[in-house]
Amino acid sequence: MYGLSYKKQMLKPRDNTVHAESIGLAAQRQHSLPRVESASFTAEQVRLLCSNLRSSIVISLALASIFIGVQWAVLAPSKLLLWSLLLGITLIYRAALVVRWKDDKLPFGTKEAELRLLLFRIGVFATSLVWGAAGVFLVPTSEPDHMVYTSFVLAGLSSGAATTLAIDRVSSFTFLLLAMAPHSLFLMFQDGSVSWGMGTMLLLFMFFLLGTTHRLHQQLEENFDLRQGAVESASQLRQMLEASPIATRIEDLSNKRVLFANSRYISLVESTAEEVFGQVSPGYYINPDTHGEILEKLDQGECITDKLIELCTFDERAPVKWALASFSPIEYEGRSAILGWFYEITDRKIMEEQVEHMAYHDTLTGLPNRLLIIDRLHQAITNAERERENVAVLFVDLDEFKPVNDTYGHNIGDALLKAIAVRISDCLRKSDSASRFGGDEFVILLPSVKDKESAVEVAEKIRHALVEPFDVEGLTLKISSSTGVVLYPEHAEEVKQLLKRADMAMYHAKGEGRNRVKVFQPDMFTQIDDT
Repeated sequence: MYGLSYKKQMLKPRDNTVHAESIGLAAQRQHSLPRVESASFTAEQVRLLCSNLRSSIVISLALASIFIGVQWAVLAPSKLLLWSLLLGITLIYRAALVVRWKDDKLPFGTKEAELRLLLFRIGVFATSLVWGAAGVFLVPTSEPDHMVYTSFVLAGLSSGAATTLAIDRVSSFTFLLLAMAPHSLFLMFQDGSVSWGMGTMLLLFMFFLLGTTHRLHQQLEENFDLRQGAVESASQLRQMLEASPIATRIEDLSNKRVLFANSRYISLVESTAEEVFGQVSPGYYINPDTHGEILEKLDQGECITDKLIELCTFDERAPVKWALASFSPIEYEGRSAILGWFYEITDRKIMEEQVEHMAYHDTLTGLPNRLLIIDRLHQAITNAERERENVAVLFVDLDEFKPVNDTYGHNIGDALLKAIAVRISDCLRKSDSASRFGGDEFVILLPSVKDKESAVEVAEKIRHALVEPFDVEGLTLKISSSTGVVLYPEHAEEVKQLLKRADMAMYHAKGEGRNRVKVFQPDMFTQIDDT
Protein backbone atom coordinates (compact mmCIF):
# COMPACT_ATOMS: atom_id res chain seq x y z
CA MET A 1 0.00 0.00 0.00
CA TYR A 2 1.09 3.55 -0.78
CA GLY A 3 3.86 4.71 1.53
CA LEU A 4 3.10 2.04 4.13
CA SER A 5 6.60 0.65 4.64
CA TYR A 6 8.04 4.16 4.87
CA LYS A 7 5.46 5.18 7.46
CA LYS A 8 6.05 2.07 9.55
CA GLN A 9 9.69 3.09 9.88
CA MET A 10 8.69 6.60 10.97
CA LEU A 11 6.38 5.19 13.63
CA LYS A 12 8.95 2.98 15.34
CA PRO A 13 9.42 4.10 18.98
CA ARG A 14 12.16 6.68 19.44
CA ASP A 15 15.23 6.07 21.56
CA ASN A 16 15.00 9.37 23.41
CA THR A 17 12.73 9.74 26.40
CA VAL A 18 9.22 10.74 25.54
CA HIS A 19 8.09 13.67 27.59
CA ALA A 20 4.80 12.91 29.29
CA GLU A 21 2.34 15.75 29.51
CA SER A 22 2.48 17.79 32.68
CA ILE A 23 -0.71 18.01 34.72
CA GLY A 24 -0.77 21.09 36.98
CA LEU A 25 -3.00 21.81 39.98
CA ALA A 26 -6.23 23.49 38.92
CA ALA A 27 -6.62 26.79 40.78
CA GLN A 28 -10.18 27.92 41.38
CA ARG A 29 -11.38 31.52 41.51
CA GLN A 30 -11.48 33.19 44.92
CA HIS A 31 -15.24 33.75 44.92
CA SER A 32 -15.94 30.04 44.50
CA LEU A 33 -13.14 28.08 46.22
CA PRO A 34 -10.84 30.51 48.09
CA ARG A 35 -9.03 27.83 50.10
CA VAL A 36 -7.87 26.02 46.94
CA GLU A 37 -6.64 29.24 45.32
CA SER A 38 -4.89 30.40 48.51
CA ALA A 39 -3.11 27.09 48.97
CA SER A 40 -1.88 26.89 45.38
CA PHE A 41 -0.76 30.53 45.35
CA THR A 42 1.07 30.07 48.65
CA ALA A 43 2.94 27.13 47.16
CA GLU A 44 3.84 29.28 44.16
CA GLN A 45 5.07 32.04 46.51
CA VAL A 46 7.31 29.57 48.34
CA ARG A 47 8.72 28.25 45.08
CA LEU A 48 9.61 31.72 43.74
CA LEU A 49 10.97 33.01 47.05
CA CYS A 50 13.16 29.93 47.54
CA SER A 51 14.47 30.15 44.00
CA ASN A 52 16.08 33.52 44.88
CA LEU A 53 17.11 32.63 48.41
CA ARG A 54 20.56 31.25 47.60
CA SER A 55 21.63 34.28 45.54
CA SER A 56 20.14 36.62 48.16
CA ILE A 57 22.33 35.05 50.89
CA VAL A 58 25.46 35.35 48.76
CA ILE A 59 24.76 39.01 47.91
CA SER A 60 24.01 39.88 51.53
CA LEU A 61 27.25 38.24 52.66
CA ALA A 62 29.31 40.06 50.02
CA LEU A 63 27.64 43.39 50.72
CA ALA A 64 28.10 43.00 54.48
CA SER A 65 31.80 42.20 54.02
CA ILE A 66 32.34 45.34 51.95
CA PHE A 67 30.28 47.43 54.37
CA ILE A 68 32.36 46.28 57.38
CA GLY A 69 35.58 46.94 55.49
CA VAL A 70 34.57 50.46 54.59
CA GLN A 71 33.26 51.34 58.08
CA TRP A 72 36.06 49.64 60.01
CA ALA A 73 38.24 52.75 60.10
CA VAL A 74 35.53 55.08 61.46
CA LEU A 75 33.52 52.87 63.81
CA ALA A 76 34.32 50.91 66.92
CA PRO A 77 35.33 47.36 65.96
CA SER A 78 33.17 45.96 68.79
CA LYS A 79 30.04 47.42 67.20
CA LEU A 80 30.91 46.00 63.80
CA LEU A 81 31.75 42.59 65.23
CA LEU A 82 28.48 42.43 67.17
CA TRP A 83 26.53 43.46 64.10
CA SER A 84 28.42 40.91 61.99
CA LEU A 85 27.53 38.19 64.50
CA LEU A 86 23.84 39.06 64.35
CA LEU A 87 23.85 39.17 60.54
CA GLY A 88 25.75 35.90 60.43
CA ILE A 89 23.09 34.21 62.57
CA THR A 90 20.34 35.35 60.18
CA LEU A 91 22.30 34.21 57.13
CA ILE A 92 22.97 30.80 58.71
CA TYR A 93 19.27 30.45 59.45
CA ARG A 94 18.37 31.26 55.84
CA ALA A 95 21.09 28.95 54.50
CA ALA A 96 19.63 26.15 56.62
CA LEU A 97 16.32 26.68 54.83
CA VAL A 98 18.09 26.34 51.47
CA VAL A 99 19.69 23.06 52.54
CA ARG A 100 16.44 21.74 53.96
CA TRP A 101 14.34 22.52 50.89
CA LYS A 102 16.81 22.03 48.04
CA ASP A 103 15.51 18.56 46.97
CA ASP A 104 11.80 19.27 47.48
CA LYS A 105 9.53 19.95 44.54
CA LEU A 106 6.00 21.16 44.06
CA PRO A 107 3.23 20.52 44.79
CA PHE A 108 3.16 21.18 48.54
CA GLY A 109 0.26 20.50 50.84
CA THR A 110 -1.59 23.49 52.26
CA LYS A 111 -0.08 23.26 55.73
CA GLU A 112 3.42 22.59 54.42
CA ALA A 113 3.30 25.62 52.11
CA GLU A 114 2.05 27.90 54.90
CA LEU A 115 4.74 26.64 57.29
CA ARG A 116 7.51 27.24 54.77
CA LEU A 117 6.25 30.72 54.02
CA LEU A 118 6.20 31.52 57.76
CA LEU A 119 9.79 30.27 58.21
CA PHE A 120 10.91 32.33 55.22
CA ARG A 121 9.22 35.46 56.58
CA ILE A 122 10.98 34.97 59.93
CA GLY A 123 14.32 35.01 58.11
CA VAL A 124 13.35 38.17 56.20
CA PHE A 125 12.19 39.85 59.42
CA ALA A 126 15.45 39.06 61.23
CA THR A 127 17.63 40.18 58.29
CA SER A 128 15.76 43.46 57.86
CA LEU A 129 16.08 44.18 61.60
CA VAL A 130 19.86 43.68 61.42
CA TRP A 131 20.21 45.97 58.40
CA GLY A 132 17.83 48.47 59.96
CA ALA A 133 20.02 48.52 63.08
CA ALA A 134 23.05 49.22 60.86
CA GLY A 135 21.22 52.27 59.49
CA VAL A 136 20.98 53.70 63.05
CA PHE A 137 23.88 52.38 65.10
CA LEU A 138 26.56 52.06 62.42
CA VAL A 139 26.25 55.55 60.93
CA PRO A 140 29.29 57.75 61.64
CA THR A 141 27.65 61.19 61.88
CA SER A 142 31.04 62.89 61.94
CA GLU A 143 31.96 61.39 58.56
CA PRO A 144 29.62 62.68 55.83
CA ASP A 145 31.11 60.38 53.19
CA HIS A 146 30.48 57.29 55.31
CA MET A 147 26.95 58.47 56.10
CA VAL A 148 26.20 58.76 52.39
CA TYR A 149 27.76 55.34 51.80
CA THR A 150 25.52 53.77 54.47
CA SER A 151 22.46 55.36 52.83
CA PHE A 152 23.61 54.09 49.43
CA VAL A 153 24.04 50.51 50.74
CA LEU A 154 20.60 50.42 52.36
CA ALA A 155 18.89 51.96 49.31
CA GLY A 156 20.54 49.48 46.96
CA LEU A 157 19.78 46.53 49.21
CA SER A 158 16.15 47.60 49.50
CA SER A 159 15.81 48.01 45.72
CA GLY A 160 16.94 44.43 45.20
CA ALA A 161 14.66 43.14 47.94
CA ALA A 162 11.68 44.96 46.43
CA THR A 163 12.06 42.85 43.29
CA THR A 164 13.02 39.46 44.72
CA LEU A 165 10.43 39.59 47.53
CA ALA A 166 7.57 41.14 45.53
CA ILE A 167 5.72 37.82 45.27
CA ASP A 168 5.04 38.09 49.03
CA ARG A 169 3.71 41.43 50.23
CA VAL A 170 4.47 40.69 53.88
CA SER A 171 8.13 39.90 53.21
CA SER A 172 8.72 42.84 50.87
CA PHE A 173 6.92 45.42 53.01
CA THR A 174 8.62 44.11 56.17
CA PHE A 175 12.09 44.39 54.68
CA LEU A 176 11.54 47.85 53.20
CA LEU A 177 9.99 49.31 56.36
CA LEU A 178 12.46 47.80 58.85
CA ALA A 179 15.60 48.35 56.74
CA MET A 180 14.96 51.85 55.38
CA ALA A 181 12.56 53.65 57.71
CA PRO A 182 14.87 53.69 60.80
CA HIS A 183 17.77 55.10 58.80
CA SER A 184 15.58 57.69 57.07
CA LEU A 185 14.14 58.91 60.38
CA PHE A 186 17.60 58.87 61.95
CA LEU A 187 18.91 61.21 59.25
CA MET A 188 15.89 63.51 59.46
CA PHE A 189 16.51 64.11 63.18
CA GLN A 190 20.17 64.98 62.67
CA ASP A 191 21.37 68.57 62.68
CA GLY A 192 21.74 70.20 59.30
CA SER A 193 19.55 70.58 56.26
CA VAL A 194 21.59 68.08 54.22
CA SER A 195 20.90 65.25 56.65
CA TRP A 196 17.24 66.20 56.81
CA GLY A 197 17.06 66.30 53.01
CA MET A 198 18.76 62.91 52.64
CA GLY A 199 16.41 61.36 55.20
CA THR A 200 13.37 62.80 53.46
CA MET A 201 14.55 61.59 50.04
CA LEU A 202 15.21 58.09 51.37
CA LEU A 203 11.77 58.04 52.96
CA LEU A 204 10.18 59.08 49.68
CA PHE A 205 12.28 56.44 47.89
CA MET A 206 11.01 53.86 50.36
CA PHE A 207 7.40 54.76 49.59
CA PHE A 208 8.19 54.58 45.88
CA LEU A 209 9.60 51.06 46.36
CA LEU A 210 6.53 50.08 48.40
CA GLY A 211 4.26 51.22 45.57
CA THR A 212 6.39 49.48 42.95
CA THR A 213 6.43 46.29 44.99
CA HIS A 214 2.65 46.44 45.38
CA ARG A 215 2.11 46.79 41.61
CA LEU A 216 4.62 44.04 40.88
CA HIS A 217 2.86 41.77 43.35
CA GLN A 218 -0.46 42.44 41.61
CA GLN A 219 1.06 41.58 38.23
CA LEU A 220 2.49 38.35 39.60
CA GLU A 221 -0.91 37.42 41.06
CA GLU A 222 -2.60 38.16 37.73
CA ASN A 223 -0.04 36.10 35.84
CA PHE A 224 -0.50 33.27 38.30
CA ASP A 225 -4.28 33.43 37.89
CA LEU A 226 -3.95 33.39 34.11
CA ARG A 227 -1.53 30.48 34.19
CA GLN A 228 -3.66 28.54 36.64
CA GLY A 229 -6.73 29.33 34.53
CA ALA A 230 -4.94 27.96 31.46
CA VAL A 231 -3.94 24.84 33.40
CA GLU A 232 -7.50 24.43 34.62
CA SER A 233 -8.89 24.89 31.10
CA ALA A 234 -6.39 22.40 29.68
CA SER A 235 -7.26 19.95 32.45
CA GLN A 236 -10.98 20.30 31.76
CA LEU A 237 -10.33 19.91 28.03
CA ARG A 238 -8.29 16.76 28.66
CA GLN A 239 -11.06 15.33 30.85
CA MET A 240 -13.69 16.09 28.23
CA LEU A 241 -11.63 14.61 25.39
CA GLU A 242 -10.67 11.54 27.40
CA ALA A 243 -14.36 10.84 27.98
CA SER A 244 -15.14 11.29 24.29
CA PRO A 245 -16.21 8.12 22.43
CA ILE A 246 -14.34 9.41 19.36
CA ALA A 247 -10.56 9.12 18.98
CA THR A 248 -8.98 12.51 19.71
CA ARG A 249 -5.45 13.89 19.35
CA ILE A 250 -3.80 17.27 19.96
CA GLU A 251 -0.54 18.08 18.19
CA ASP A 252 1.88 20.96 18.67
CA LEU A 253 1.72 23.19 15.60
CA SER A 254 5.38 24.18 15.91
CA ASN A 255 7.07 20.77 16.04
CA LYS A 256 4.19 18.50 14.89
CA ARG A 257 4.50 16.30 18.00
CA VAL A 258 1.56 14.77 19.85
CA LEU A 259 0.71 16.68 23.05
CA PHE A 260 -2.38 14.70 24.00
CA ALA A 261 -4.23 11.60 22.83
CA ASN A 262 -7.20 9.96 24.48
CA SER A 263 -7.51 6.23 25.02
CA ARG A 264 -9.68 5.85 21.92
CA TYR A 265 -6.94 7.27 19.71
CA ILE A 266 -4.27 5.11 21.35
CA SER A 267 -6.47 2.10 20.67
CA LEU A 268 -7.09 3.26 17.09
CA VAL A 269 -3.37 3.25 16.25
CA GLU A 270 -2.86 0.08 18.31
CA SER A 271 -0.14 1.60 20.47
CA THR A 272 0.58 2.75 24.02
CA ALA A 273 0.53 6.20 25.60
CA GLU A 274 4.35 6.13 25.98
CA GLU A 275 4.74 5.52 22.26
CA VAL A 276 2.15 8.06 21.13
CA PHE A 277 3.04 11.08 23.31
CA GLY A 278 5.84 13.08 21.72
CA GLN A 279 5.62 11.17 18.43
CA VAL A 280 5.68 13.13 15.16
CA SER A 281 2.03 13.13 14.08
CA PRO A 282 2.58 13.18 10.26
CA GLY A 283 4.05 9.70 10.62
CA TYR A 284 0.59 8.29 11.27
CA TYR A 285 -0.68 9.09 7.77
CA ILE A 286 -0.26 6.56 4.96
CA ASN A 287 -0.18 9.35 2.40
CA PRO A 288 2.75 11.66 3.28
CA ASP A 289 0.97 14.64 1.68
CA THR A 290 -2.09 14.38 3.93
CA HIS A 291 -0.64 16.33 6.87
CA GLY A 292 0.63 19.14 4.65
CA GLU A 293 -2.78 19.48 3.01
CA ILE A 294 -4.43 19.72 6.43
CA LEU A 295 -2.07 22.46 7.61
CA GLU A 296 -2.47 24.40 4.37
CA LYS A 297 -6.27 24.41 4.59
CA LEU A 298 -6.25 25.40 8.27
CA ASP A 299 -3.79 28.20 7.50
CA GLN A 300 -6.21 29.49 4.86
CA GLY A 301 -9.02 29.50 7.42
CA GLU A 302 -10.87 26.59 5.82
CA CYS A 303 -12.88 24.13 7.87
CA ILE A 304 -11.84 20.47 7.68
CA THR A 305 -14.69 18.09 8.45
CA ASP A 306 -15.05 14.37 7.76
CA LYS A 307 -11.89 14.09 5.67
CA LEU A 308 -11.30 10.46 4.68
CA ILE A 309 -7.77 9.47 5.70
CA GLU A 310 -5.71 6.33 6.09
CA LEU A 311 -3.80 5.77 9.32
CA CYS A 312 -0.99 3.32 9.97
CA THR A 313 0.08 1.85 13.31
CA PHE A 314 3.21 0.71 15.11
CA ASP A 315 2.36 -2.91 14.32
CA GLU A 316 3.52 -3.64 10.78
CA ARG A 317 1.19 -6.64 10.62
CA ALA A 318 -1.88 -4.58 11.52
CA PRO A 319 -4.20 -3.52 8.68
CA VAL A 320 -4.53 0.09 7.62
CA LYS A 321 -7.11 2.04 9.60
CA TRP A 322 -9.65 4.26 7.86
CA ALA A 323 -11.16 7.27 9.61
CA LEU A 324 -13.27 10.34 8.96
CA ALA A 325 -11.19 13.14 10.48
CA SER A 326 -12.02 16.71 11.45
CA PHE A 327 -9.41 19.32 12.44
CA SER A 328 -9.48 22.75 14.07
CA PRO A 329 -6.79 25.10 15.45
CA ILE A 330 -6.77 25.65 19.23
CA GLU A 331 -4.62 27.06 22.03
CA TYR A 332 -3.42 24.30 24.33
CA GLU A 333 -1.24 24.94 27.40
CA GLY A 334 -0.12 28.27 25.95
CA ARG A 335 0.87 26.76 22.59
CA SER A 336 -0.69 26.86 19.14
CA ALA A 337 -2.04 23.39 18.46
CA ILE A 338 -4.35 21.37 16.23
CA LEU A 339 -7.24 19.36 17.62
CA GLY A 340 -8.09 16.30 15.55
CA TRP A 341 -11.16 14.05 15.80
CA PHE A 342 -10.96 10.60 14.20
CA TYR A 343 -14.15 8.58 13.65
CA GLU A 344 -13.02 5.11 12.64
CA ILE A 345 -14.83 3.57 9.66
CA THR A 346 -12.45 0.70 8.95
CA ASP A 347 -15.17 -1.95 9.18
CA ARG A 348 -17.49 0.06 6.96
CA LYS A 349 -14.70 0.67 4.45
CA ILE A 350 -13.82 -3.02 4.33
CA MET A 351 -17.50 -3.87 3.83
CA GLU A 352 -17.80 -1.30 1.03
CA GLU A 353 -14.71 -2.72 -0.66
CA GLN A 354 -16.12 -6.22 -0.34
CA VAL A 355 -19.46 -5.16 -1.81
CA GLU A 356 -17.67 -3.34 -4.63
CA HIS A 357 -15.46 -6.36 -5.25
CA MET A 358 -18.50 -8.63 -5.42
CA ALA A 359 -20.21 -6.25 -7.85
CA TYR A 360 -17.28 -6.25 -10.27
CA HIS A 361 -15.68 -9.67 -9.75
CA ASP A 362 -16.71 -13.23 -10.41
CA THR A 363 -17.60 -14.89 -7.11
CA LEU A 364 -16.17 -18.26 -8.17
CA THR A 365 -12.79 -17.41 -9.71
CA GLY A 366 -12.21 -13.94 -8.23
CA LEU A 367 -11.49 -12.58 -11.73
CA PRO A 368 -13.10 -9.36 -12.99
CA ASN A 369 -16.59 -9.96 -14.32
CA ARG A 370 -18.26 -8.76 -17.52
CA LEU A 371 -18.99 -5.25 -16.13
CA LEU A 372 -15.43 -4.60 -14.97
CA ILE A 373 -13.68 -5.92 -18.07
CA ILE A 374 -15.90 -3.80 -20.32
CA ASP A 375 -15.09 -0.73 -18.18
CA ARG A 376 -11.37 -1.50 -18.38
CA LEU A 377 -11.66 -1.98 -22.12
CA HIS A 378 -13.19 1.49 -22.44
CA GLN A 379 -10.29 2.96 -20.45
CA ALA A 380 -7.72 1.04 -22.49
CA ILE A 381 -9.20 2.35 -25.76
CA THR A 382 -9.16 5.92 -24.44
CA ASN A 383 -5.48 5.61 -23.45
CA ALA A 384 -4.57 3.87 -26.71
CA GLU A 385 -6.19 6.62 -28.73
CA ARG A 386 -4.19 9.24 -26.85
CA GLU A 387 -0.89 7.32 -26.98
CA ARG A 388 -1.47 5.90 -30.51
CA GLU A 389 -1.13 2.31 -29.30
CA ASN A 390 -2.87 -1.00 -29.99
CA VAL A 391 -5.24 -2.88 -27.70
CA ALA A 392 -5.86 -6.63 -28.07
CA VAL A 393 -8.90 -8.60 -26.90
CA LEU A 394 -8.76 -12.41 -26.60
CA PHE A 395 -12.04 -14.31 -26.40
CA VAL A 396 -11.35 -17.74 -24.88
CA ASP A 397 -13.96 -20.52 -24.83
CA LEU A 398 -13.25 -23.89 -23.21
CA ASP A 399 -13.59 -27.02 -25.33
CA GLU A 400 -15.40 -30.03 -23.88
CA PHE A 401 -16.11 -28.37 -20.56
CA LYS A 402 -19.78 -29.43 -20.44
CA PRO A 403 -18.91 -33.14 -20.30
CA VAL A 404 -16.85 -32.50 -17.18
CA ASN A 405 -19.87 -30.99 -15.42
CA ASP A 406 -22.16 -33.75 -16.66
CA THR A 407 -19.76 -36.54 -15.67
CA TYR A 408 -18.31 -35.32 -12.36
CA GLY A 409 -20.82 -32.72 -11.18
CA HIS A 410 -20.77 -28.97 -10.78
CA ASN A 411 -18.41 -29.05 -7.77
CA ILE A 412 -15.65 -30.54 -9.89
CA GLY A 413 -16.54 -28.18 -12.71
CA ASP A 414 -16.25 -25.18 -10.39
CA ALA A 415 -12.90 -26.38 -9.06
CA LEU A 416 -11.67 -26.79 -12.63
CA LEU A 417 -12.77 -23.25 -13.52
CA LYS A 418 -10.77 -21.92 -10.56
CA ALA A 419 -7.66 -23.78 -11.71
CA ILE A 420 -8.17 -22.50 -15.28
CA ALA A 421 -8.43 -18.90 -14.00
CA VAL A 422 -5.09 -19.31 -12.19
CA ARG A 423 -3.33 -20.67 -15.29
CA ILE A 424 -4.66 -17.88 -17.49
CA SER A 425 -3.55 -15.23 -14.99
CA ASP A 426 -0.07 -16.77 -14.81
CA CYS A 427 0.33 -16.19 -18.55
CA LEU A 428 -0.32 -12.44 -18.37
CA ARG A 429 1.55 -9.28 -17.46
CA LYS A 430 0.54 -7.14 -14.49
CA SER A 431 -0.98 -4.60 -16.86
CA ASP A 432 -3.16 -7.25 -18.56
CA SER A 433 -6.61 -8.26 -17.31
CA ALA A 434 -8.34 -11.64 -17.43
CA SER A 435 -12.08 -11.91 -16.79
CA ARG A 436 -14.71 -14.60 -16.60
CA PHE A 437 -17.20 -13.38 -19.16
CA GLY A 438 -19.78 -16.00 -18.38
CA GLY A 439 -20.07 -19.79 -18.09
CA ASP A 440 -16.91 -21.26 -19.58
CA GLU A 441 -15.96 -18.09 -21.51
CA PHE A 442 -13.02 -15.83 -20.60
CA VAL A 443 -12.08 -12.44 -22.06
CA ILE A 444 -8.48 -11.23 -21.81
CA LEU A 445 -7.53 -7.58 -22.28
CA LEU A 446 -4.00 -6.74 -23.47
CA PRO A 447 -3.46 -2.95 -23.34
CA SER A 448 -0.44 -1.43 -25.09
CA VAL A 449 0.20 -4.50 -27.23
CA LYS A 450 2.85 -4.07 -29.93
CA ASP A 451 1.13 -5.79 -32.86
CA LYS A 452 -1.08 -8.68 -33.93
CA GLU A 453 1.75 -11.20 -33.61
CA SER A 454 2.34 -10.24 -29.96
CA ALA A 455 -1.33 -10.78 -29.18
CA VAL A 456 -1.30 -14.18 -30.90
CA GLU A 457 1.81 -15.12 -28.92
CA VAL A 458 -0.04 -14.52 -25.63
CA ALA A 459 -3.09 -16.40 -26.90
CA GLU A 460 -0.94 -19.41 -27.86
CA LYS A 461 0.74 -19.31 -24.44
CA ILE A 462 -2.67 -19.53 -22.81
CA ARG A 463 -3.81 -22.32 -25.16
CA HIS A 464 -0.74 -24.43 -24.39
CA ALA A 465 -1.19 -23.83 -20.65
CA LEU A 466 -4.80 -25.03 -20.77
CA VAL A 467 -3.96 -28.17 -22.75
CA GLU A 468 -1.86 -29.46 -19.87
CA PRO A 469 -3.79 -31.87 -17.59
CA PHE A 470 -5.47 -30.55 -14.43
CA ASP A 471 -5.31 -32.38 -11.13
CA VAL A 472 -8.65 -31.60 -9.47
CA GLU A 473 -9.54 -33.37 -6.22
CA GLY A 474 -7.73 -36.53 -7.22
CA LEU A 475 -9.02 -36.49 -10.81
CA THR A 476 -6.89 -35.84 -13.88
CA LEU A 477 -8.90 -33.72 -16.28
CA LYS A 478 -8.02 -32.64 -19.80
CA ILE A 479 -9.59 -29.83 -21.76
CA SER A 480 -8.58 -27.42 -24.48
CA SER A 481 -9.61 -23.95 -25.60
CA SER A 482 -10.53 -22.01 -28.71
CA THR A 483 -9.50 -18.37 -28.85
CA GLY A 484 -10.47 -15.44 -31.04
CA VAL A 485 -8.18 -12.40 -31.32
CA VAL A 486 -9.04 -8.82 -32.33
CA LEU A 487 -7.02 -5.60 -32.29
CA TYR A 488 -8.01 -2.02 -31.75
CA PRO A 489 -8.09 -0.02 -33.97
CA GLU A 490 -7.32 -2.46 -36.82
CA HIS A 491 -10.43 -4.62 -36.48
CA ALA A 492 -12.82 -2.32 -34.66
CA GLU A 493 -12.91 0.98 -32.77
CA GLU A 494 -15.77 0.35 -30.36
CA VAL A 495 -15.99 -1.99 -27.38
CA LYS A 496 -19.13 -3.73 -28.61
CA GLN A 497 -17.61 -4.38 -32.04
CA LEU A 498 -14.33 -5.66 -30.57
CA LEU A 499 -16.11 -8.19 -28.37
CA LYS A 500 -18.46 -9.31 -31.13
CA ARG A 501 -15.66 -9.86 -33.61
CA ALA A 502 -13.43 -11.59 -31.04
CA ASP A 503 -16.38 -13.92 -30.35
CA MET A 504 -16.79 -14.47 -34.09
CA ALA A 505 -13.10 -15.36 -34.48
CA MET A 506 -13.40 -17.79 -31.54
CA TYR A 507 -16.31 -19.62 -33.25
CA HIS A 508 -14.25 -19.94 -36.41
CA ALA A 509 -11.49 -21.52 -34.29
CA LYS A 510 -14.01 -24.04 -32.95
CA GLY A 511 -15.34 -24.68 -36.44
CA GLU A 512 -11.87 -25.51 -37.70
CA GLY A 513 -11.37 -28.28 -35.13
CA ARG A 514 -11.01 -26.46 -31.76
CA ASN A 515 -7.87 -26.08 -29.64
CA ARG A 516 -6.56 -23.27 -31.78
CA VAL A 517 -6.21 -19.48 -32.04
CA LYS A 518 -7.81 -17.44 -34.82
CA VAL A 519 -7.35 -13.77 -35.61
CA PHE A 520 -10.42 -11.96 -36.87
CA GLN A 521 -10.64 -11.50 -40.64
CA PRO A 522 -13.29 -9.51 -42.51
CA ASP A 523 -14.27 -12.56 -44.55
CA MET A 524 -15.52 -14.24 -41.36
CA PHE A 525 -18.77 -12.32 -41.66
CA THR A 526 -21.60 -14.61 -42.61
CA GLN A 527 -24.05 -11.73 -42.63
CA ILE A 528 -23.92 -7.97 -42.85
CA ASP A 529 -22.46 -6.41 -39.74
CA ASP A 530 -25.34 -4.37 -38.40
CA THR A 531 -23.32 -2.78 -35.67
